[in-house]
Amino acid sequence: MAVTVYFGTNRNAILGPVPNNFGTDFSPNGGLACGRAVITSVADESEIGNSNIAIDAVTAGGFSPALQTEIAGGNAKHLLIYLHGFDYRFREVMMRAAMLGDWFGKGSPKVPSTLLAFTWPSLGSLSIDAYRTDYRSSGLSGIAFRSFLQAALPTLRAFKQGGANRRVTLLAHSMGNHFLRAGLAAAVGTAPGQISPADLKTVVDRVVLAASDEDVDSLSRPDGLGTSLGICDRVYLYYNNQDVPLSLISRPVHGIGRLGVDGPPDKESFLGHNITFVNCSAANPFVNKKKEIRLDPQWHQYYRLVPEVRNDICGAMLGLDDTALPNRTYRKKGNYWRLDLAK
Repeated sequence: MAVTVYFGTNRNAILGPVPNNFGTDFSPNGGLACGRAVITSVADESEIGNSNIAIDAVTAGGFSPALQTEIAGGNAKHLLIYLHGFDYRFREVMMRAAMLGDWFGKGSPKVPSTLLAFTWPSLGSLSIDAYRTDYRSSGLSGIAFRSFLQAALPTLRAFKQGGANRRVTLLAHSMGNHFLRAGLAAAVGTAPGQISPADLKTVVDRVVLAASDEDVDSLSRPDGLGTSLGICDRVYLYYNNQDVPLSLISRPVHGIGRLGVDGPPDKESFLGHNITFVNCSAANPFVNKKKEIRLDPQWHQYYRLVPEVRNDICGAMLGLDDTALPNRTYRKKGNYWRLDLAK
């Protein structure tokens, strides 16, 4: 079954044999383009799988009136806004967003979604130099995300008003958290061109921060991810003590711990705030215990590989209370939930 992903991007347009394609650099003058990608197979995320994507209805500055109507009038009661991490080319983002739509749609509880994605100019290359470039590019894309939110806000309002119990989740993975930090710093506030937190809170129900490649103190800094607490009903931070990329690549590059390894060191200071910390370190089953091969070998992609994590996120998306979600144990000392494998 085909999956549709509506997108915004500040990448450069590529003129070539593949229509409506985007590259690895910034668009001229930081311009925003929005459009629609239809993915005919979510099973193939390879380069060959790129041929399964048809991209159309691309317009500058925001979604066309026709796409606004499509998004607002979708049958799904949930809308997911996906922000990708390091090492993604444009079409790979479309495939990953489609895969996530399928993944969460098969969860327990099932959460079928209308899918939006924003993609900033990642090089789509796996190296330390590319990582440094991607981190810089994601941080420089905040103004583009502000433009995207401004353009999407009326459509999100129309989606929420289009039926009972409609919900919106903003999900950032890995370096997407750094992009989100920059985006919220640019977008949220009272200055001309900014959006008030109260306005965003009318359309965003949940913010999910998975494997966050942000500084460990980001939630407490005035310019950090703490802004996310003011734009939604509740924030969920999913982290993993054994996250390989964050520990072996990100931390040495930045010289400071990463939020996605153990959350903030002062989690207890967030008691009473609208944030839930979920430790996923125990939720990574063996697929081959003899060879010590895990379902998530990098301990970094658990949000899209481990069913228990998927189901926990699904419950959060639907607004279930923390105490109602299975496979969890609350640790009062530390103010976090430990997520276990289902028995």
